[in-house]
Amino acid sequence: MQSKTSIYAIRTTISQERSVADLITTAVTGETDLWECPYCGEQFSSEKSTTKHMESCSKAGKKKGEPRLVSKNQLLGRVMAILVPETLRGYVFLETMEFRDVEIAISGVPHVRGRVGGKVSLDEIDKFLAPPPAAEGISIGDVVEIISGPFKGERAKVSRVDTSKEELILELLESPHTIPLRVHADFAKIVEKGKAVEEVVPGEKGEAPRPEEEEDSFWSH
Repeated sequence: MQSKTSIYAIRTTISQERSVADLITTAVTGETDLWECPYCGEQFSSEKSTTKHMESCSKAGKKKGEPRLVSKNQLLGRVMAILVPETLRGYVFLETMEFRDVEIAISGVPHVRGRVGGKVSLDEIDKFLAPPPAAEGISIGDVVEIISGPFKGERAKVSRVDTSKEELILELLESPHTIPLRVHADFAKIVEKGKAVEEVVPGEKGEAPRPEEEEDSFWSH
């Protein structure tokens, strides 16, 4: 039965998260156990291949021996995942058997600034693993630049946001005709924010929300 794993956080130099993860990956998967033939000293990557060589080794003679383990990859099979969230800079997460594996994995790796004590729950990093909706942050009235497709390079004003399909309804700024253009939000980049439109609920114009009606959240503190 496989042991339970935990997630640990490593602090890195900003913008070096990916390189740190690559070096740790190499340490985990790029190195294998090293075995040696007791007769001739030739080295192999597994006990099985060493045993097979020993059966026909020219220097064996009448000697008897066992494959000799020279070195062992201490992380092989112990680091289950290496996470590099795109929206959280300066951190890399490791899913390992125990905290000791983290110490071994980051030993000698450049751009590692330390490790965060304690374990990290999946709920704490789940929001960083799922990419935000493409249309998030884009509002009616914003000016965007189309970055792909036949209208690449053109600027347009957002007239509607279809969040269900992650699409924008645009009006080209330099076009003599105001023909609506439907573009996926991935293909648009905000260049100018429009004026925020304040939504007023009928009968409550000018009224400030009462303290008891304000949502209590972690961020409000």
